[in-house]
Order: sequence, then structure tokens, then C-alpha cells
Amino acid sequence: MKKEMLKEQNRLPIGSPSPSRRSPWLLVGALGAGMRAFAEMLLDAGETVIGTDRDLTADLCDRPGLCNPHSLTLYHPDHAEQIFANTPVSVVYSMAVSESCPLLRRCRSLGVTPISLAQGLSLLLESRHQACVAGTHGKTTTSGMIYSILQHAGCHPSAYVGGVMRHQRRSGIYGSGVLAIVESCEYRQSFLHLSPKIVVLTGIESDHFDCFSSQSDCDQSFHDFVARLPLDGTLVFNYDCVRSAAIAATCQRPTTSFSRHAHADWNAVPYESKSARIPSNGQRQTFLLRNRTQDVGLVQLQVPGLHNRQNAVAAIAAAVSSGVSVDAAIHGIAAFSGIQRRFEHHGHLFGIDWIDDYAHHPTAIRGTLETARDVFPNRRLIAIFEPHQLSRVAALFEDFCAALSLADECLILPVLPAREMASDAHCNRVSGTLVRSISESGGRAFLTTNLDQVLGRLDDSGQQGDVVITMGAGRTYQIHDEIHRRLQRDFAA
Repeated sequence: MKKEMLKEQNRLPIGSPSPSRRSPWLLVGALGAGMRAFAEMLLDAGETVIGTDRDLTADLCDRPGLCNPHSLTLYHPDHAEQIFANTPVSVVYSMAVSESCPLLRRCRSLGVTPISLAQGLSLLLESRHQACVAGTHGKTTTSGMIYSILQHAGCHPSAYVGGVMRHQRRSGIYGSGVLAIVESCEYRQSFLHLSPKIVVLTGIESDHFDCFSSQSDCDQSFHDFVARLPLDGTLVFNYDCVRSAAIAATCQRPTTSFSRHAHADWNAVPYESKSARIPSNGQRQTFLLRNRTQDVGLVQLQVPGLHNRQNAVAAIAAAVSSGVSVDAAIHGIAAFSGIQRRFEHHGHLFGIDWIDDYAHHPTAIRGTLETARDVFPNRRLIAIFEPHQLSRVAALFEDFCAALSLADECLILPVLPAREMASDAHCNRVSGTLVRSISESGGRAFLTTNLDQVLGRLDDSGQQGDVVITMGAGRTYQIHDEIHRRLQRDFAA
């Protein structure tokens, strides 16, 4: 598959959607991260796209394809007459939209069958060789790294990434080449609609408790996904993850393993132990890449953290499996500048460094705070966290307490229930219980019921030299926007 895939890269003309579709496409819930990426791909492919979303105030300025009103027309879902002035040919809805919503019922009454985002993505990419990145952590960053490698190798890949790639300022790209990198989510088994040629399995931990009833249920879903590989496909898996290794042992397809440690096919070796000529420094890091027992080159990353070191090894292993040379992979990954909301530095204001991260699982929180300790040694860390989903907090309560206790001070917002039904009072109580548990175990935590209270607490207790890290899958990034607005008002005054 490998060299042949690269030879085919220019057989698909730029701007030619696959398969060819009549317009327009209607995207229901168009401003969600996944739907935005899909919209960008459709627009690249020359399609006409209209979208609906209840939050039409969302900032589109950092989305080059979406900020052009002639490219994507947005409507509120209640404006049915405007939406259906021309009957859409394809209707795609996000996971955040109920299949019973009135807009989708209206589509069915017009003879148009709505399909899920995963189904729409599968339809658009059915002629591509799909490199699908799945797992509990690291999907978005690993997908972005693979895209950077393939792009710099001249493969003209497509990409569907769950976050905005900083060097591209977008997350969805419909390229002219045969390769497509697809961030693949296990939620509601949506990744089973994809047709992978390569699967990158970053690791499996318990998550999505509103979807999977047990660990075995979750593992079976990943097993079924890997089973979709053709006989000449490749599984790239995390050697350090017992659950991933168990799936690899039974997949009956070619496999290659990666790790931050020895014994895997691809390993990251700390470079400082060899020489101090190119030390890791701040947000950058350098490590030695090893293929089995052979040192094959120095990898330089623009992103910090041991978790990103592992993501990088996974991305290089996947790219080499697709036919890219090791040297080209090392060169391409050096150009990767990160993903928005993944340890994103928002500046040094009022003597404080401001960091934003998407971490909403205990393992990701721990990785983010450990990275902050490494990047900002001997600094006070203030973590601002908005828990995401009551079911996740309940199932991983002790893990959340342990991870958040790594911060010197933690400000916790009410749980964002997302797809769950819960009162504001109940969400406050659950977060309050989390605060009490952290405090009782010797940590320092405070309940803040809204973003204004967070800002008030920072005004009172924030000190020069602090590092403030916002974490969560919801609204915590808005704190940075408000800080910058305040700074602009101060300058104007």
C-alpha cells in the first residue's frame, strides 16, 4: 500500500468532491467543532453549504472558509421557510442534535433522509485512503501532526481534525491527494461508518459513560473499528496501553507499535542523556527517535509535554506506514505548531502567563498540569476547570480530585451537563462536592458559580509570576477573551 498510495496522490483533481454531489448541503448544528471542519472540507470541494445553529453569535473570524458569507449561509433552526427555500440534497446533523428535532422531521417530510456527521464524512471521503486516528486522548494533536508530515512531504492530503491547526488556521481540508487523515470518535460508535486503510490507536481509557455501559463494551467498539481495516491495512497502536495491545494481538492485520519507552517498534528516547547540544527548552522539546534498536534521527517539536512526545512518535509511525520516509516525517513534524486550545499560550499579561487547554478527563488534566510544571518551573499554578458531563465526574470522581490537586489553587465551575438533563442547582452541588473533596485531601479549591466569579477571584488573589490555566471542553476559553477585553479597556482609558 505504502509507495503505491503516494504514487496515486495526484490522481484526484483539486476541488473535485468525491463522490460528486448536487448542492446544497444542509449542516444542522453547523458551528460545532466537528461540523465546522466538515463544512470547510465541503467548501474546499466546491460544494454549496448552508447551516443552522442556535448560537449564531459564535466567532467565525478564525475560520477563513466560514467567515465568507457567500461560502456558508447560516440560519437559526426556527427559520424553516428560509432554510428550505431550496430543498437541500444532503442533510447532515451533528451528535449534539437530537434525531427527533423538528428540523430533521421537516427534512424527512420533504423526502430527504438526514445522515449523521460520521456518515457524511464517510460519503465525502469514500475514494480516499483514510488514516483514522482513534483513542481516548491525543486524537486531535496526532491527526494534526500526521497532516503536517504529509503536507510537507507533498502528498496534498485531506484532513478532518477536531481542533483548529494553528499553522493552517482551520481544521477541515479537502486536498487533491489520495490520503485523508480523519480524527475518528468512538462516541455512539460513529467511527464504524469510516473505512480506514490505517488505524492509529492512541490508547483506550474509560470515557463516554453515557454511551458505553462497561469497559468491555467500549473495547468491543474499538475492536470492531480495527476489524474494518482491509487485509493490507495497518494498525499503529500504543504499546504502553494494555487495552490497545490486546486489540492489536487479535486484529489479524499488520501492526506497528509506538511508545515513549523501549521495546516498541517506534520509541522516543530522551536526547539530553546523549548530548546537551540541542536541549529541550520551554514550549519546545527534542528527543531521539528509535526504530526498534536503531537510532534514526532527532525529532524537534514546537509543542511541550511527554504526551506530545508520544503523539509525535505515533504520527511518525503512521506516516512511515503510509509510505513517507523517516527523514521526511521528522522534517514535517518539526513544522507542526500545535492545535488551538491544546496548551495554548494566550500571552503574558499583568505579570501572569495565561494558558488554555481542552483537558476535561483526569488523565488529560494531569498531563496538562505536569507539562505546566515542566514549562514554568517554580511558578504558582492556578487551574480553572469546568467539569464536562455529570456521568464522567461521577465515574472518575477520585481521579479528578487527584489530578486537580496538582495545581496550587483550583477554581471549579459548575458541571456542564452537555447532552445530559440536569438542573443548575444539581450541577453546582456536584462541583461543590468536588471542591470539598480536594480541600479535605489537602488541596486548595474554590467553587465559582460563573465566569464573573472566576475573574473576581483572579482579581483578588492573582499575583505576578502566576500561571493561570483554563481547562475544559466548554466555556473556559472565554476567560481569556474577557481578560484581553479588560486590557483593551484599560489602555483606552
